[in-house]
Amino acid sequence: MKVTLNNSEIILFKGATISEMVLAYSARSFKMFKSGKLCVFDRFGNLTEPDGPVYDGQLFYLKRSE
Repeated sequence: MKVTLNNSEIILFKGATISEMVLAYSARSFKMFKSGKLCVFDRFGNLTEPDGPVYDGQLFYLKRSE
């Protein structure tokens, strides 16, 4: 399945989680995400959970935690 994170298309397996999507995007970003320095938001601006599901065609943004 294909999802978009920060305008980059990522191809993932069905059943992938938010954490796995971030890891596929960037190992450095994944470390920052796991330490709480980065958060993932959906296209509506809602904060997502690391173990949340990812579905084909979704759009996400990775931003610094406030």
